[in-house]
Amino acid sequence: MALTRWVDGRFALLAGILLGVGVVLRLILIWTTTGPTETWSLVYPGYGDGDEYGHIAVSLVETHTFGYAGRATAFRSPAYPALIALTWTGLGRTFTPIRLLQVGMFVLMTALYARAVATRLGKTAGVLTVALMSVHPMFMFMTTEIATESLYMVLESGAFALTLALLEPGLSLTKAGWISFGAGLCFGAGALTRPNMFIAFIVVAIAIVGRGIARREEWRRWFVPLLALSLGTYAVVTPWLIRNQRTIGSASLATNIDYNLFRGSIETIGSGTDKELAAMFRHHGVMYEGEIENIRLTTLSSDEASNERRARAEALKVIRSDPAHWIRERIRNIAYLWLNLQWVGDYLESPFMWLAQVSTNLFYYFLLAAAVAGSLSLGRRRAPPRQREFVMACWCFIVAVMPVVLTIVGKRYRVAMIDPFLVMLASAAVASWIGAATPSDIGRSSDRMAYGSQRARS
Repeated sequence: MALTRWVDGRFALLAGILLGVGVVLRLILIWTTTGPTETWSLVYPGYGDGDEYGHIAVSLVETHTFGYAGRATAFRSPAYPALIALTWTGLGRTFTPIRLLQVGMFVLMTALYARAVATRLGKTAGVLTVALMSVHPMFMFMTTEIATESLYMVLESGAFALTLALLEPGLSLTKAGWISFGAGLCFGAGALTRPNMFIAFIVVAIAIVGRGIARREEWRRWFVPLLALSLGTYAVVTPWLIRNQRTIGSASLATNIDYNLFRGSIETIGSGTDKELAAMFRHHGVMYEGEIENIRLTTLSSDEASNERRARAEALKVIRSDPAHWIRERIRNIAYLWLNLQWVGDYLESPFMWLAQVSTNLFYYFLLAAAVAGSLSLGRRRAPPRQREFVMACWCFIVAVMPVVLTIVGKRYRVAMIDPFLVMLASAAVASWIGAATPSDIGRSSDRMAYGSQRARS
């Protein structure tokens, strides 16, 4: 326990140093592997959709239209391209400001997650969370990319932190309402970054109701937070839904949801080239993204809303024609997502990229094994309620994004939607294994503080 006491007295200092290391590593990576006008990494070209986000940002700046060269679209979620356009308005058309802003997002995300871990699982686990977040290879790499992941992750961290705050005992109804409203704002903004966040909102809403009913609370104790959560979420997404109804003809978060369901139904893991995939789309009468996002086209062969309806109909046809095959492919998608099996052969010809891929995978497998073992260990040892709620919240946020396996699967999905929670659970497990904290110790002080504050309010 000497190490625990040593860390407890220096938590802020250690966390600050580790955060500083993470910031420096990211700044070095931005300086050495990116260019101000390049959307791709100079050592790993072709990763992400940076060009598409850049085209939308250009349209926003030049024509004030969210689209491609003034042609309105809802194919991409609006938050990240709008943020790029905002940085261009004051700083010129360079991608360096958004990359630097993503370093700030890393700092905020890490601070929120570390505080959540430290208050429930001990400060040693909190310091380990900062360390793992700072040196996680893919987290560092995503900071350099023009991609939605950094924005999604910081909004996800805010939603997670406020969800945990909502679970604290003894909250007044007013405070619970405001916390829920704040969480809803994060969920809404996240849904405008990736629609998957809307599913997380639904999961948390169900959890609020289920928790209240299970504890036989007065109906207002769960209805007010539920209402506030919903109001916060819809306050953010409703203007975008209205805009899409007026300009696209569909009040949806994005016109690529059924599109991706269809794509996931015909594109198997390891399938053909983009040209072959585009030919399959044409065969089914569905526009491919290459046409939708072509900035040289002022009009499309079909509107995006109709394309979504056609994609849904064709996806259902494919599924019904061979349900067993579709299920097998979904299982393979789950394996690719969880076992990190996305290897791109062309890029592995470089020894540097081969080493980077291997180190990334080894780091991830360590996180996965430690997170699962730590979760099971806390369950077996009957951890304090706040720790069990923390573990359940982590896995609920992970499960909430699992519908992504119905569509195409890439490493970036897993990094943004799963890895932060694996980092926190793995940190708690490692802290316990090294003897710096035990289940009876890592939550004792925080539980005592919560109990004392509850008594003070009563």
